[in-house]
Amino acid sequence: MRILLPLLALLCKVSGQSLSQDRCTAILVGAKASASGTPMTTHSNDCSDCDFRLVKIPPMTHAPGAMRDIVLFNSQYPRYVGSARGPAYSQKLLDDGFTNWTVTSAIAQIPQVSHTFGYLEGVYGIVNDQQVAMGESTCGAKLASKPVSLGGAAYFDITELGRVALERTATARDAVLLMGNLAETYGYYGSGWDSLDPYGGAGEALTVTDPTEGWMFHILPDDTGASAVWVAQRVPDTHVAAIANEFVIHAIDLADSENFLGSTNLYSVALRNGFWDGKVPFDFAVVYASSPTWQYVMTRRVWRVLTLANPTLALSPDTDVYGTTYPFSVETAAPLTPLDLMRFQRDHYENTSFDLTQGPAAGPYGNPDRYGVGHDAAPGGHFERSISVFTSTYSFVSALDATNPNNAILWFGPYAPHATIYVPIYVKSEVVPPVASFGSLRKFNTSALFWANALVGNYATRWYKYAHPVVAAAQQDVETTFYHGQQLVQELGQAVLDGQGAEALAAYLATASDSFANAARDASASLFADLITRFHDGFIVTNVTSSVFSVKPMGYPQWWLDAVGYYNATSSTSSPVTVVHQAQPQAPSDNSCDVVVTGGVMAAFALLVVVTLGIGFHLGRRARPPPQRGYAVIQ
Repeated sequence: MRILLPLLALLCKVSGQSLSQDRCTAILVGAKASASGTPMTTHSNDCSDCDFRLVKIPPMTHAPGAMRDIVLFNSQYPRYVGSARGPAYSQKLLDDGFTNWTVTSAIAQIPQVSHTFGYLEGVYGIVNDQQVAMGESTCGAKLASKPVSLGGAAYFDITELGRVALERTATARDAVLLMGNLAETYGYYGSGWDSLDPYGGAGEALTVTDPTEGWMFHILPDDTGASAVWVAQRVPDTHVAAIANEFVIHAIDLADSENFLGSTNLYSVALRNGFWDGKVPFDFAVVYASSPTWQYVMTRRVWRVLTLANPTLALSPDTDVYGTTYPFSVETAAPLTPLDLMRFQRDHYENTSFDLTQGPAAGPYGNPDRYGVGHDAAPGGHFERSISVFTSTYSFVSALDATNPNNAILWFGPYAPHATIYVPIYVKSEVVPPVASFGSLRKFNTSALFWANALVGNYATRWYKYAHPVVAAAQQDVETTFYHGQQLVQELGQAVLDGQGAEALAAYLATASDSFANAARDASASLFADLITRFHDGFIVTNVTSSVFSVKPMGYPQWWLDAVGYYNATSSTSSPVTVVHQAQPQAPSDNSCDVVVTGGVMAAFALLVVVTLGIGFHLGRRARPPPQRGYAVIQ
């Protein structure tokens, strides 16, 4: 059902700045644009109240005639309670003392298949054991609908579509086709169906990859509320694409099925609603995307990704409302690695005219965070919106393997990208590391990766100019050690598989992932302690290992003193101030090797533990034939 709420949409635009933080960015890399020769995708789940747990859904067998429950979209902890997705969502594992959690009820059912694949999921489905991986970004759309349980006719939101696709498909193309078919058949509703502006979250985009192809998938409700409109475009093998809360597919050619897929109603819905006259060239984004108040919240992140991937690209940071001057994708300057995509996700527009670490809004010490405006703020203003934001629940990079699915890795980073340490978690692991799979925003717990990283992020931003170089050095040291250690881990994993079988391999990969996750948490805890020691109360402490250490004030920069009226004899905090700011280079952090050594030792020790365990699996357990497993072809 088409919803016409222009007044409410206008009211929502008044508070658009605060809402803009709770949206996601995803990057899609073609096979030949990747250093590994396989496509990659990222996803930064930017959400201030989301369930941050990473969960492993096991492969399952279902009885003939079984039905699959479809549940209502829910992002808060606990996002799901029950047994249908395996033991990880059991009521027994939930934090107690908050409320009496009940089993999540279904809003609809569809026929179940006989076998389903295992997969990793957060708020959204992420990657399955067949190496289908997905990133996500919510988009505005001109049509909105409601779920079947709340006055509408639609069964599916994007989280349930993604989960079913990961359960049932082994290629990106099949995942796109299945999601499109399910949405057309059973109806689709957006995540913003119950918000003040239902159009703002009515559409969705997924970046869908397998070891050979990468696809950009866009979807929105149709005008009946009981079906959907969708389109998908394949990213060229040598290209990178990005999505940042606004549709990026423009010209389409459904006759070219190698590169485009779409719903049967793609043109008819546009024609009967007056979105397209049938005469001008069809542009999906222009036809179906809602018009944002300030497009640069979306388009500038796309510009940034494309220019980071290809710095020689002559692409303006300024564009129109629908980003029509930007290409769907661009060639990369060089093959990209997971480490490159981690760097992209940590970006705050550094060294550009939009650099969030510079200017009056960053304060005297370069804080890149921009919080939501107050309820009494006048409409019309804005801050830049960077790729990395403090509201991020988690981010990741998928690293697939075209020759060996056992080597597929999810580089997972709880909390904001600029404050996290990415952890290699093997997709074929039997379980997820406990430090990544428990905890919630309802209670602080330093044993959880999310909270360990949140401590670093919240503290380092206070003295960002001085503290962040220390954070970045620790991240680089630990992640580089993890990255270069994976080949040895995978060689040992192959030996375990050959000698002990698939179950032993799954156990070894789980142990390896757990070791890396624990090392990352310990490195973050050590980093936090180091930051407090060295940067506190406006002082910088150095030479802590010498007989006499040094304490010196950070000091306020001249431009900031001028801005706050430091030199005014009759200064008043209520008086408006005109600020003329010249960007100052960030001061290097003294003695930054301390935390690098600590992080490196932890990462190296984790790798040593993994290698030792691998040898133990290979030599110390009695050989036995692998269990008979397989998957039936799913239509």
